[in-house]
Amino acid sequence: MVTSNRKPLLEYATNNSTDTSYLINSVQKSMTAAMVMREVQKGKLKLDDPLSKFYPNVDGADNVKISNLLTMTSGLDLETDQQLGTPKFISDEANIAHDAKYTVFDGRKLGKWHYTAVNYIYLCGILSKLEHKSYEELFRETYIKPLKLKQTEFLWSSMAKLKSAGWVPGYERSSGQFMRVDHDQAVKDAHNELGAGSIVMSNADLAKTIEYILHGKLLTKESRKVLFKGKAPSYYNGGFYNLKKYKAANGAGEGYYTFLRTTKGAKDMIIIQDNHTTHGEFGKIKKKVNRIMSIMLHFN
Repeated sequence: MVTSNRKPLLEYATNNSTDTSYLINSVQKSMTAAMVMREVQKGKLKLDDPLSKFYPNVDGADNVKISNLLTMTSGLDLETDQQLGTPKFISDEANIAHDAKYTVFDGRKLGKWHYTAVNYIYLCGILSKLEHKSYEELFRETYIKPLKLKQTEFLWSSMAKLKSAGWVPGYERSSGQFMRVDHDQAVKDAHNELGAGSIVMSNADLAKTIEYILHGKLLTKESRKVLFKGKAPSYYNGGFYNLKKYKAANGAGEGYYTFLRTTKGAKDMIIIQDNHTTHGEFGKIKKKVNRIMSIMLHFN
């Protein structure tokens, strides 16, 4: 999908349809970050608040600020032999408790960029603590209901709801053939990622949501200015790579790719999604999408 002046310029699909929904993986971080920034707007949260205010038992929590979580500069990570979430999903709270138990803090990395989903997992928990609702409830109230999104669902929703939303399963190439990703395992991984990779969306719904974040009434101009200006590296914050002329977000996992490129006010946008992925292709496609966006902006 390509938009210009916030209107569809091109909608194209190959074996799927233009309203097919895909797991957007890490592109969801931009939505979670905007929800966090709205709590700052409300006065319920400060970017300088320490993580220990909400999760005092996390290693290094006194040193880590909310702003560090948003910019991936917390110095936090899971122990090398641990994975996100409990072996079998119990609840969001149990997953976060598990992650907190196995989180390690490296003071040498505080303030330095290190991309890990655990930062956004804690932000999800903080949102729930502040609003006394689950992350799913908050997401539905923030985006799905007010924007009337019809092709957006959580991956763990019923199969009937997923099919109604236009969802298609993911496939990964293995030994020369595309193999369908096990849905139960994908759902468990989605629970583990929570606000960093659990939503399926169509291109149109994704475009509408990003426009709402970057141009709509969800955030004030001042909030957007603060949220989308990173520190280390200088361009990452709020779930986006905030480049000079455009913002970028990418998602990969469970047999899906999502590439999103948008100008600052969501005026011009490119979204490419796929549910057939091949190991080693992600980086190649990302470079091509960047090139397309640069050409598009050159002629605008």
